[in-house]
Amino acid sequence: MMLAAVALLFSACEGLVYDKEGDCVVNYRLRFVYNKNLKWADAFPSEVHSVHLYAFDSNGLFVKEFMANGEEVDSEDYRMLIDLTPGKYTLVAWCGMENEGVAEKSFTVPVPVAGQTRLEELTCALNVKSDSESAAYSDTMLRFLYHGMMELDLPNVYNGDFDYTMYLTKDTNHIRVILQQLSGEDMDSNDFDFRIEDANGLLGYDNDPLGTELISYRPWDILSDEAGIIPNDGTEMRSDMVYAKGVIADLSTNRLLADHQDDFILTVTGKGKKIAQLPIMQYALMSKEYYEMAYDHNMTEQDFLDRQDEYIYTIILDEALRWLEVHINILSWRVVVRNYEI
Repeated sequence: MMLAAVALLFSACEGLVYDKEGDCVVNYRLRFVYNKNLKWADAFPSEVHSVHLYAFDSNGLFVKEFMANGEEVDSEDYRMLIDLTPGKYTLVAWCGMENEGVAEKSFTVPVPVAGQTRLEELTCALNVKSDSESAAYSDTMLRFLYHGMMELDLPNVYNGDFDYTMYLTKDTNHIRVILQQLSGEDMDSNDFDFRIEDANGLLGYDNDPLGTELISYRPWDILSDEAGIIPNDGTEMRSDMVYAKGVIADLSTNRLLADHQDDFILTVTGKGKKIAQLPIMQYALMSKEYYEMAYDHNMTEQDFLDRQDEYIYTIILDEALRWLEVHINILSWRVVVRNYEI
């Protein structure tokens, strides 16, 4: 009994050894960083508004979920307290799924059960629709989705603050397609159809694709517009400006995958015929070299696609709705691809 009392005295937080240090307090805190973009700057406080963090033990079994959203997450000083016992864990984060009822959720993660759900079961599925024309399609503006994963070994100590950092990857993308007809004839947005197809609707716990189902991405917004062009005849008078009619379509897609670039096809049809069919991911990768030189960072193709999340494609048409050239805008960089066969 005396030996047990001595042992308790030396191990207890409020024992004689720790009288000058006060009660034992151990804080494990996790910081989230989203700097995987083409500016290499942390945009987490301004872009990410909700966090779902899942902890799995060394055997790959689910232990606990942590959640936060709203103003708490938007703070630049935000740190998530991780209430876990010391040990080794795999942490997986899916961020951005909560939108405070502003719109329907774009993605679904299964509800894990402690001690039962395995790490491999923590998938993230795009919420799709179906109709007679397409088995699965998405025509909504996807809420921004971010993924993070890390291994963590929490030390077994009596007190102290321990800070860790998880880096996020943004999975969702905005693609804007602009059809511009140089003849100046009116273009009715109802006459055109835009589709992008890929089998990228299901992502695994490690953010790798699992799905084989082909998803058809359709515009969530489409409208008609026009832009002024000054004729190339030597005049500089604005009164001589002509207007090229155009149709603008906005689409959202899930994560772009480098090994899917040959299959990631934009198809544009209008007035009963196919206008263009382009492997647009290939065109986007043409700008990778510029950003490598500008920011002195080498990137793999996948790294570039994960860092960029917005692409603008302008397809120039003649009066017969044949495409003459394509402009691809990525931030301040533009690729021009001409159709020399026409």
